[in-house]
Amino acid sequence: MEYENDAQEPFLGNKDEENNVDYEINRTLRQGFIYKVFGIVLYQILLLFITVYLGFTFKFFHDMLLTSNSMRILTLIIFLTCLLIPLFKPSIYQQVPTNYILVTIFSLSFGWWVAACTMLFTKASVLYVLFLTVVTVTSLTVYAFITKNDFTGLGSFLSTALTLLIVASFMQIFFPIPLYNLIVTYFSLLLFSVYLIYDVQLVVGDKEKKFSEDDYILAALNIYLDIVNIFIQLLKMFGTRNNN
Repeated sequence: MEYENDAQEPFLGNKDEENNVDYEINRTLRQGFIYKVFGIVLYQILLLFITVYLGFTFKFFHDMLLTSNSMRILTLIIFLTCLLIPLFKPSIYQQVPTNYILVTIFSLSFGWWVAACTMLFTKASVLYVLFLTVVTVTSLTVYAFITKNDFTGLGSFLSTALTLLIVASFMQIFFPIPLYNLIVTYFSLLLFSVYLIYDVQLVVGDKEKKFSEDDYILAALNIYLDIVNIFIQLLKMFGTRNNN
């Protein structure tokens, strides 16, 4: 019996070593995935920043953002197309370099609308809101990394809340009441803040659910949209309208 026990020890040791190697490989892959996702998000934000900067710097670009209906329609069609393509071909955001090209097109088209919205406010208030957004997003991202609370199980709840928000936003057309608009804005800010924590935890992958390593584009798009929506809601709350 002693011989049998002694003979088993090297086998168990090798199995533990294999498990440790697999763990290190998976951890390294996940870290690479996280860096890739946030790198793409920073790239998207840079494109948006450039668009907004051009709008505040060059008058012809500023006027085009606010008055060019043809560009609004074109960018809207492009933006919606980039959103709908994955429904018919889910693997397209996993094909290099097609996925990176689509991300660039998506960011530029969506950034056009965000920049046009930003032009309605003074430069000083936009910078102030940008600072608030950086503080808010950084705080929420750090919280998502360090908290023991698992937000990845809130997918169904968040989807329902987003549907209610879309309906409430549509109703603003028929009920342009200041108090109602304020409630919708605060609800939007809260919802996209929770969405940011949810999406970041899906990227980190140490909770119940997670993004696949092949879904780095989808993960980046989700986080980017969360950040931009937080910026827009803060702009509605604290931005100063441009009288010009």
